[in-house]
Amino acid sequence: MKTATNLTPPFVSDSTSQLAHRTTPCNTIILQLKGCLGGISVLDFQINLEQALETATLRVVVDLQQVDAVAPEGIAALARGLELAAILGKSIVFNAMDLASSRDLRAEWMSSREICFGPWGDLFDREFEQFLAG
Repeated sequence: MKTATNLTPPFVSDSTSQLAHRTTPCNTIILQLKGCLGGISVLDFQINLEQALETATLRVVVDLQQVDAVAPEGIAALARGLELAAILGKSIVFNAMDLASSRDLRAEWMSSREICFGPWGDLFDREFEQFLAG
């Protein structure tokens, strides 16, 4: 019989905490960050993000609600998390990301994709995509 503690996803409350080793698989792991994602804290965050992506069976949620700023190296770490999630076939969700960080992450992701795969274009034109959606 499962207890209530087994039903809630584990989370790391800041980027310097270590993700607790779990013997039972968990669908979702939540990483809740505080302060600024930059400088030396990025390395700790990256380690926790990689470990969470490897441990979670479905997804990792990165909660940025209490983050004051995301430095360029933090954006790069988030983009590497997107890459690892894609490789592992898992999803990563960014909760409460501010607009500037979202734009920076999108630009970093597009740049990374272009480096890996060359220039990226849409496979279908807009009219065909609307037809598929409708």
